[in-house]
Amino acid sequence: MPLDPQLFLAFLVAAWVLILTPGPDMLFVIGQTLAGGASRGWAALLGIGTGALVHIALAASGVAALVAASPALFEALRLAGACYLLWLAFGALRAAWRGGATLRPAAPARAAFRDGFITNLTNPKVILFFLAFLPQFVDPARAPAWLQMLLLGPLVPLMGVPAYGLLIAGANRAAARLSTFSRWLDGLAGLIFLALGLRLLVGGRPG
Repeated sequence: MPLDPQLFLAFLVAAWVLILTPGPDMLFVIGQTLAGGASRGWAALLGIGTGALVHIALAASGVAALVAASPALFEALRLAGACYLLWLAFGALRAAWRGGATLRPAAPARAAFRDGFITNLTNPKVILFFLAFLPQFVDPARAPAWLQMLLLGPLVPLMGVPAYGLLIAGANRAAARLSTFSRWLDGLAGLIFLALGLRLLVGGRPG
């Protein structure tokens, strides 16, 4: 068996704690669900998960370590991710200001997938997370570290599906009940994206 059973059990417990702890991904999925319904929420979650898989592959291959060690590249990714989130916030807030019909029919799920993928992929803190988190549960005596990281890493987004499913369902029900206030839902989604963008913009590099 390439994984240590005790380390694997510890990984599952730690992963659940991380999944259930509110964070940027959770807020992003809520914002997308409020703005476009459950289909956009699921699409955003799929985009985030796909971005996470790319980060996991980069961490396992050692590329992520090179990115983390390059201040210029790290900053470029951080600024790109922040600007993209701020652009999403601008679009949602503009829709709220204009009012009118809800955005739900007009915003395809593929846009939410794209947004989730790009915001996750351009968040350098996700790189640091997988670089710091996965190696703690790797036993070099069992199998190559890259193989163990590729086996463990995808479990994080997969384990989050049930929890995020409940979150999406709840946000979608709330949005459906407030459908007559669609401009306020757009505004709330815009504020969520704005907060995430500013958090990434001013957060800087973790110490």
